[in-house]
Amino acid sequence: MKTWIIFLLVLLSFNTTYGQAKVDTLEAHRLFEEGKKLYVAYKMHSALLKFQKSAEIFKAQGFEIQQAKCITYQLSCYRQLSTYNQQVLLKIEKALKLFQKRKDSVSVAKAYKYIGNYYSGSGVNIDKAVFYYHKAAEIYRKNGLRLRLAWLWNDLAALYQSQGMYAKAIEACNNNYQLLKKLIPEGDVRFSAYFIRMAICFMNQKKYDVALKYLQRARKYIQRGWEGYYTNMGYLYLSQNKLQLSEQYYLKALAVAKKRYKGKHQNIGWAYGSLARLSIKKKNYSVALQLVQKGLSHVMSHSIDTLDIYYHTNVRNTKHPYAHLYLLLHKAKAFSLLSDSLKDLQASLYNYQLYDSVTIKIQSQSSHRNYHFSQKVYPEAIQVCQRLYAKTQDKKYQHLAFYFAQRSHANVLGKSLHARRAKVMVRLPDSLINQELYLKQQRAYYQQKALKASNAAQKTAYQDSVFRMIRQQDVLSEVYAQKFPKYYRLRFQSQPATVPQIQQKLDSQSVVLSYIWGKAQSHVLAITHNDFKIHTLPPQKQVTAALNAYYNALQQEQRLQSFARKSHQAYQCLWAPLQKLLRTKQKIIVTNPTLLSVPLEALVTQPYQPDWGAFGQLPYLAKQHSLSYHYSASLWCQNKRSSSLSAQRRLHFAGFAPFSGGKGQVMTTRANEGLLPESKVEVSTVYNFFKQQKHDAAAYLSKAATRREFLSQVSKLDILHIASHSTANLREARLARIHFAPQPQADSTYLYAESIYYLPLKAQLVVLSSCESGVGKFETGEGVMSLARGFLHAGAQSVVSSLWEADDVYTKKLMILFYNRALFQKVLYSQALNFAKRQLLSQEPQLHPKYWSSFILIGR
Repeated sequence: MKTWIIFLLVLLSFNTTYGQAKVDTLEAHRLFEEGKKLYVAYKMHSALLKFQKSAEIFKAQGFEIQQAKCITYQLSCYRQLSTYNQQVLLKIEKALKLFQKRKDSVSVAKAYKYIGNYYSGSGVNIDKAVFYYHKAAEIYRKNGLRLRLAWLWNDLAALYQSQGMYAKAIEACNNNYQLLKKLIPEGDVRFSAYFIRMAICFMNQKKYDVALKYLQRARKYIQRGWEGYYTNMGYLYLSQNKLQLSEQYYLKALAVAKKRYKGKHQNIGWAYGSLARLSIKKKNYSVALQLVQKGLSHVMSHSIDTLDIYYHTNVRNTKHPYAHLYLLLHKAKAFSLLSDSLKDLQASLYNYQLYDSVTIKIQSQSSHRNYHFSQKVYPEAIQVCQRLYAKTQDKKYQHLAFYFAQRSHANVLGKSLHARRAKVMVRLPDSLINQELYLKQQRAYYQQKALKASNAAQKTAYQDSVFRMIRQQDVLSEVYAQKFPKYYRLRFQSQPATVPQIQQKLDSQSVVLSYIWGKAQSHVLAITHNDFKIHTLPPQKQVTAALNAYYNALQQEQRLQSFARKSHQAYQCLWAPLQKLLRTKQKIIVTNPTLLSVPLEALVTQPYQPDWGAFGQLPYLAKQHSLSYHYSASLWCQNKRSSSLSAQRRLHFAGFAPFSGGKGQVMTTRANEGLLPESKVEVSTVYNFFKQQKHDAAAYLSKAATRREFLSQVSKLDILHIASHSTANLREARLARIHFAPQPQADSTYLYAESIYYLPLKAQLVVLSSCESGVGKFETGEGVMSLARGFLHAGAQSVVSSLWEADDVYTKKLMILFYNRALFQKVLYSQALNFAKRQLLSQEPQLHPKYWSSFILIGR
């Protein structure tokens, strides 16, 4: 009887549990269907909540596939809301695992597509986005899902378009169009996406007539209830300064958006933002501010005063961060132009600061690069700071100007170096750090192989290998998020250096100069150990023209009179307001990514004099000051290691001269394809300097200077010297390379830039005594993607590199003078390099400055 009662209780419990599970599952399905209806109605926030709740129930009941479907809908909502943070990525990974477990290849492809969307939309890693899109495309092809493949081409087109890669974007658009023509009827509205995308590509290239034709074709396919067409037409006419036509289309876009989306919606906010931009162009600044205020009411999570233009929003209530940024940009600009009153300028500055805070919030969640407006925004903010300082003499405005300057420089490099420091702070296990480094190295290796592959099959195989490394990196990132959340947070929280922090590192003879370019005015921010001032310079266009003329005069070895005039013109643009300050300073630190491409030491400080008979007589900047460079003042400040060879401990030096000629030879104190005979003398002499000072030293000459030997030594070295050939690549920065002793296989001969980024480096100084080691593709806000930058990324504290082809004889002389001064006089590297240049100039008075100015020092 007792047994029977227990059985009945268990059965009753099972039925109750089953019944509850059934009820819960029905509730989850109901929520899921409601979410889909809200999604179709474009009510993304409400839909997201429904999908989240249904996913939680399905998970609790063990319905993994339904849970994964709910997550994929969440991801689509996030994309529509332009939300790209690490939590989103972790959700995608969760769905991916569920689909892989069930061997649902089509859903796996969908998850890959969403990961591609994450990397594309957040700007974290464009290469990763491309690889995930291609893996999804591969699965769609195998399963015959051509319509999904067509939309994937549209995603790729959007990615390339956002990066300014218009030829690739147009190619992807055409692939999308060719597939759509085979799959959907001629008049289908879905064709509009192709024509709109093509129009935007041509608009951004200022080919307005072609863009208009595509927009006119798009109009045939678009329903009257879609505002995107009108927005693009408005932008097309605004770009051509046809303001009346632009206004007509922008007003139509706003009317359509209001009709389409009932109540508050970010697309209505964007429409108001477009009209505000137009009003600024028409100089109707009060109207622009009123429009912005109305737009903000649609992108904030709380109600705001739409009538009071001085009512300010905040970071906490940002519901749509990208739309918020767009509106803040116009609000700040409109206030700066409205009047010169203190109230309006302070309102402008507040909105620039808020813009920056929202950007930081986005970056802290996803390692996002500076939002694409930022390169224009920060110089404008500095201008407002300057106007406020002129009115109030309050130095806080100058300090804010410096902060904005740092925010506009080398953010990607800065974040990479900050992430390295964060690993040390959190004390991550060596096993994880080594695993991450290995994956990065392997990825770089296969990436190079794919870029150079001679046939499609090889290229595909290497790309598959790259993808495997990417997947393993993403899995490792998930481990960091779950097991080391402190590091996960810290790695995105780098802060620019402050003026007081920089002043603490300066002596009375030094000055840090931070240059900021602007369309109307440029500025140079000068920091000394006891002062900080901002000086006005000519507009960017004028400075650029003067620098280009000076650079060409160097490269072309122009005659003395022509060179002296052009050199002095560039000097006037960059240094004229600083002359009084510089009379008291011997060391100058130049911090701007753009200026790492031009050797400022050869600038002539006085107007041309007819009695100058030799290049050695010119009053070069190098005769008065020693210069060093860095990508930003913050990066210079964070450089904590020794900037001279004055350390008492034994240093580890290695020099490599693979083209020195003769038999391979190794000397040690411990157990463009032509020959560079002077490199043997150079490396041997420097080796002997270190040997005399009782440091550990090695010199690898000719056939002994192999890439393999280099890689085996690099993690142990304090000073690394490479006297070789190197080749820049202005199209594909990752394929820049350093040449080592030739081997039967090219992979064993060259060290590529992509691999340099992930070297286990601890060197305080790297000297690249080779051609074009400081040359590369220029990235706005980041600077030159050169071999030198690769060594800095890998951990080198200072790098000496060349800005063009280096002469074998003069390079040898310069390097011997440099090391002699640095080792025996124990001065700063920048001072030692300056001394070497002046000595060479003294020894060779007829020598054109091209031959002694090409090497610069990045670091301290």
